[in-house]
Amino acid sequence: MSRGAALALLGILALTCPAHAQLLSPGKLARGHAAIDTDDDCAKCHESGRKVVARLCLACHQDLGAALSAGRGLHGRQYKAQPCEHCHVEHLGRKGRLVRWPGGAMEKLDHALTGYRLEGKHATVTCLACHTKRSATGATQFVGTKDACAACHKDPHDGRFTATCQKCHNATDWKAFERKAFNHQLTKYPLTGKHVAVACEGCHVGAPPKWKPLGFATCDACHEDPHRGQFRPKPCTSCHDTSAWDTGRDKIRSNHPGLSLAAGHARVDCKACHDRGNDRAPSKGKACVACHKAVHLASFGPRCERCHASIRWVGLAPSIGRDHHDETRYRLQGAHQAIACDRCHPSTRPVAQRFRGLAFGKCASCHADPHAGEFAARDRGECAACHTVAGFAPTTFGVTAHATTGFALDGKHLATPCSGCHPAPRPRLTFRQPKRACAECHDDPHGAQFAAEMAKGGCATCHSTLDWREPKIDHATWPLLGAHARATCAGCHGAQRGGAQPAAYRGIPRDCEGCHEDLHAGQFVQSEPVRRCERCHTAMTFQIARTFPHQETRFPLLGKHRALECSACHRAEALRNGASAVRWRLGYSQCKDCHANPHREEKERRP
Repeated sequence: MSRGAALALLGILALTCPAHAQLLSPGKLARGHAAIDTDDDCAKCHESGRKVVARLCLACHQDLGAALSAGRGLHGRQYKAQPCEHCHVEHLGRKGRLVRWPGGAMEKLDHALTGYRLEGKHATVTCLACHTKRSATGATQFVGTKDACAACHKDPHDGRFTATCQKCHNATDWKAFERKAFNHQLTKYPLTGKHVAVACEGCHVGAPPKWKPLGFATCDACHEDPHRGQFRPKPCTSCHDTSAWDTGRDKIRSNHPGLSLAAGHARVDCKACHDRGNDRAPSKGKACVACHKAVHLASFGPRCERCHASIRWVGLAPSIGRDHHDETRYRLQGAHQAIACDRCHPSTRPVAQRFRGLAFGKCASCHADPHAGEFAARDRGECAACHTVAGFAPTTFGVTAHATTGFALDGKHLATPCSGCHPAPRPRLTFRQPKRACAECHDDPHGAQFAAEMAKGGCATCHSTLDWREPKIDHATWPLLGAHARATCAGCHGAQRGGAQPAAYRGIPRDCEGCHEDLHAGQFVQSEPVRRCERCHTAMTFQIARTFPHQETRFPLLGKHRALECSACHRAEALRNGASAVRWRLGYSQCKDCHANPHREEKERRP
């Protein structure tokens, strides 16, 4: 048997007879593969009839498979189609090396073959300084090492300039960055105006230049203050910008310290006030009265800026005028506080007369008389007698004031609204009212019954303003007693509220039959002796007392009869009209008329 045939047989036995694998194995695996160096693990790297199968290697080394597929790294660029065992030899024992480095050693590898050329400082760095990744067994892993700068170096800019460090820096010298490629607008201090043309060392002074930290919060960090602090704490940017030192004229005017340059001052040249230099206060001072004469008659004081801080003489905010109006001769109170300024100070009047010389001594100076002179003779027509500045309505003309007129209010008149007596469309009522008598305003519900009384004293003869239904009536001609005193007037006089006919007070009958129905069905008037109601009844109560004098009738009550109830003899009987009435006049007076004869049977037994 040849040597080749023997080796093939040993390979077959190793694959088909696991029990003899270690016996026939060419040697132990390297330390990195020690976990699969058993009788059952040969098929993880070998197939029958073959040596090493790359597909099986990639089943474990999946990260390497991804690099091969992408054509990335040393394996993907240089050894994509080559067998693994050309560079990775096994069965050399635990101390054997798995890698045969191109060039003979790891340090001699041409790194450009990986796709990442080592230049500058990178060329002097040791391999393991960048390849720090370790496998589960502690072996160095080269596949998947990132080539971005931030993978190895900390970003001193904290991400402000993106992760593409190569835009400004190179691998030879980090500090020697490409200045033209540096975008200063991405920093916390973008360059504008004159700052764009300044050399880097102009701000980043020093050798080497100091890049950070660098103060830039205020202009004073780099520039001296030519004003020697006289405008502090205002920043320089309130008057100047980076375009040029002397191009901030508009900004200086809009941010002028101490005094606004708006409106009229905008047309004044700087030298007209700053006679000692533009950056020095005028010799006349900063107060308005230093240049302008006081024009107000009111005692507003010399601090014109309290109202005219915007340098506007007219057209000020309404709140300014309202806040200081109390300092004038006319204080704003009540409804006047909500009136628009131009209602009293119209823009149609010249400025010199718009605020001065306004008459305000009387209400009529501003307000038209809604009463058309009706009260000209009363308090000389002054409105304040009836109205206040709180509002035209409600009026202060009340009960006390009404008493000074020809008609004092009392009783129900106190609750009557003004328009009840002074009818006219609002807002102007007719206040002159010549009517005084009751009948001139109120209808007479009695017709002509009391013509004599009306001619003598009118309604007040019987009524008062306190309550119409509480009349002052002298009922002495027919005194009200008992139940009559409790009866309503309408019960006798037939008064009906809202009725078409007036209540009858004249000719009212005075006997009982004139008002009350005869409940006895005529028993005491249609037969003798005739008896009137008052013979048995009184005004106190219709009910007859038990002490009725029965002895005055044709049948005095004696003996047992005295204890009987009236209803025992006097029973109610039905009448032809369907009503009923108690029979008081019985028409009989003998015992047999009421009682049966108890001796009739004994009489019948006698012979």
